[in-house]
Amino acid sequence: MGLALVLTWVVSASPSAAQAEALAASASWEDLYLAFAAASPRAFAPRDRGRVGRALAQGCDALVAADAVMAFSLGEKAVAFDPQPAAIGCAAKAAIATDQRSAADELLRGGLRRHPRDATLAVALGALLVEERDGAGASAVLSKVPRSAKVFPEAQRLLRAATAMADEAARARGALAGGGPTGRVAPGPVGDEAPGDDAATPRPPGLGLPPSLGTSRSYESSVDEEGRRIRQNAFFRFRYFSARRDFGQRADYEGNVQDALEAARVVAARVMGVSRQSAVDVVLYSKAEFTLHHGPWAAAAVAGFYSQSAIRMNDSAEINERTRAVLVHEYVHSVIHELASFNDRGVPRWVHEGLAEHVEWQFEGRTRPEGRYDTFLRQLASQGRLPSLASMRDDPLIASANPGVLYAYASLAIGTFVARWGMPELISLIRDLGRGVVFEQAFSQRTGTSLEAFEESVAAAIRAR
Repeated sequence: MGLALVLTWVVSASPSAAQAEALAASASWEDLYLAFAAASPRAFAPRDRGRVGRALAQGCDALVAADAVMAFSLGEKAVAFDPQPAAIGCAAKAAIATDQRSAADELLRGGLRRHPRDATLAVALGALLVEERDGAGASAVLSKVPRSAKVFPEAQRLLRAATAMADEAARARGALAGGGPTGRVAPGPVGDEAPGDDAATPRPPGLGLPPSLGTSRSYESSVDEEGRRIRQNAFFRFRYFSARRDFGQRADYEGNVQDALEAARVVAARVMGVSRQSAVDVVLYSKAEFTLHHGPWAAAAVAGFYSQSAIRMNDSAEINERTRAVLVHEYVHSVIHELASFNDRGVPRWVHEGLAEHVEWQFEGRTRPEGRYDTFLRQLASQGRLPSLASMRDDPLIASANPGVLYAYASLAIGTFVARWGMPELISLIRDLGRGVVFEQAFSQRTGTSLEAFEESVAAAIRAR
């Protein structure tokens, strides 16, 4: 079929489903795409949309190995006409082959929302997340693949890789433990960051901001006493770890970090009902600097962490949806630090990490732990073997044998507290602790019950899930 005839179809009237099938039968893939590139699926009856979608998907399958660009165009259009798993899977495969990973991720996630029980899509998304080194995200997807699925063995192989990756990330974060209540590293005076550096000095609320900034989100530039360029607004204060680096060298990265942290601030304020009043310092490390000062495991697995009144950003980490969720978590630690008047040593680790995890879950749109942690916690609750919250008071959760379980348990405990007494009461409790009130005393005064009785209610809530 000639190009002139195809163009005649496009300008004169919408091509028909029968024409789509004829073009597919003759393997006229370019003609098929040209014929339907401008066609609206809404102009077709539901049955015909399916016929056109199958023809377009057939073209995607035929070309994905030889011409991934055209295959993606056909696959994307096939999904628009009839979003069936086969079409979605082919379009995603072509997107990956053409290095459009974000498009593949979006296609597969959208496909799973439409077809939540389709194991093939779950495995494809899990494989993509493993390639992107998102072990936790891959585990959450792959753990839902049922044993009855034909792709279950492949899902298990990928799940083992994802679990190992997530555990590596946990070990990397564990290597940062020890220093503040968040279980993050407290770097010493290395590189250009000397004692007395403003990023390492807690500031009381409201100080350190030019009056001209007010509550604006726009950034203004200035120079500190050591000649380093600083960008800041009412909420964040960005600078490089090294005085020899300046803004503009990594404009895209800096913009992505700023956007991610602004989103974190908005989510935290919505969930917690309070905002941090003083600007949070954000220190930007190069890949080499982060590796040197925090180790290769951390450089490979950690997007950033909060320590000594600053969020410290790893330039080797891609700012994707998973790392955005991590930054929500770290930003909440900075809010807790200020709520406790920059004296959060009295805030138990399970409260610190549980609230940060609770807000992170809200950002991700979920209310329960990832699959394997959810199952394990319900088993522990039914057997009366949940750890005591008192045992999670002082030691960093991230340094435990199974940090994922403790983080999830702490988040569920915070969720139970909020459901029973409300977020404002939790915020007031944290402020009490910052004033030096002993936790058990403050907890009893605020709730009218003991920590032990509260643990029983948390266990009951987990058993009932």
